[in-house]
Amino acid sequence: MKNQTLDLLSRFISIPSVSTDPNRFTAMKEAVRFITEKLTILGFEVKFAEKGDVPPLIIASRIISPSAKTIGIYGHYDVQPEDPVDEWRTVPFELTVREGKMYGRGIADNKGHVIQNITAIEALINEHKLSANVIFLIEGEEELGSEHFEEFVTAQKELLQRCDVFYVTDMGMHGVNIPEICYALRGLVYFELEVNIGESDLHSGVYGNRVLNPIQVLSDLFVRMKDIRTGKIFIPGFYDEVRKIPESERALLNKTRRTDEEEMRASQTYGLISQDDQNPALSTKIYPSFDVHGIIGGFVGEGSKTVIPRRASAKFSYRLVEFQNPEKIVSLVQEFVKDSLPPEVKYTLTVNSKGAPFYTSVENEFIKITAARFAQVFGNETIINRSGGSVGAAVVLSRLFGKPIILTGFTLPDDNIHAPNENFDEGMFWKGIEALKATYCSF
Repeated sequence: MKNQTLDLLSRFISIPSVSTDPNRFTAMKEAVRFITEKLTILGFEVKFAEKGDVPPLIIASRIISPSAKTIGIYGHYDVQPEDPVDEWRTVPFELTVREGKMYGRGIADNKGHVIQNITAIEALINEHKLSANVIFLIEGEEELGSEHFEEFVTAQKELLQRCDVFYVTDMGMHGVNIPEICYALRGLVYFELEVNIGESDLHSGVYGNRVLNPIQVLSDLFVRMKDIRTGKIFIPGFYDEVRKIPESERALLNKTRRTDEEEMRASQTYGLISQDDQNPALSTKIYPSFDVHGIIGGFVGEGSKTVIPRRASAKFSYRLVEFQNPEKIVSLVQEFVKDSLPPEVKYTLTVNSKGAPFYTSVENEFIKITAARFAQVFGNETIINRSGGSVGAAVVLSRLFGKPIILTGFTLPDDNIHAPNENFDEGMFWKGIEALKATYCSF
């Protein structure tokens, strides 16, 4: 089956299904046909949720018994653009295997995981070891923020509500042969703020100390928002819904602990800050955070220009933890900005995007079974962890169906996801298939 899997993977990688490029919509359709043909051969009933030029959501079901457990499996067939092409050591849309690595755009995010799941299910079918119903959900908008995912999934609610668990294999390993399951993700609220002081730029020699400088107004606002040494956010009410992490959960998370030196090497930074006295590494996982992503304004060209700009803008966001409500955070930020900006300026505050945090109890049976099977295959204890990032599909599936979500995957930290030379470790790829087989045949 190894050669068959490599051929399947090679054909999938060769399809440039870049969802962010409208000129590649034909390739998106080709990816849909490719998956549909394969799953149909395996006996799945395949349907699509689609509208207009939106990449379709593939819903493929194999229901063998109404009394059997039903496994939902999520993945996505869209990939990031291959730019910058000149930094690739291989052809981006061509599977290349060398020195223990499999290279190609989308191999790690997320085509490799899609093929792992299909291969695992096919093997179990052929070996007569699959007792569970299976429903695949494979979308084409993940790299676009899964804009229509909730709408599409809601339309298939009657079918999908039979799922007892959803496996979202869009994450990675903790390390070589160290599997990981993620049970919580931070949410996100993203803002853009523009501040105006008047109708034209001004000479600093004439108006310095007489008018406000919009860049400095923004800077002052952001200083008021958080303690830059700890990351603690000063907005009143911001932490009202933040859950206190019990010691039993902390004990699990402490197994993921890295030293400051390891984190500095990984981030290539000169120093770190912390909001957690017990385990500084948890600062990115169990606490909300606030970051400014860019400020635009004034003169930044060659030479000198003593100008006070008439306007400046900034983009910034808040990462949220479980039980924080994005809508409430929007209101709190709006109120804080209104109260903090001086009356001499006009401003526009826009919410660019928002997404709720995700949380699944670490005590559910599916996490325990999956962790045990993964440990058997990889030979190491499965790490139970949280992530500071966001996976939109996990949030939607959890909210709509209230079932456990198993966030996991088999890529490694150096797999260059979204970057040139994206790759998947050969050993982790093949062991990942065995781990999925061992898990899925347990239900």
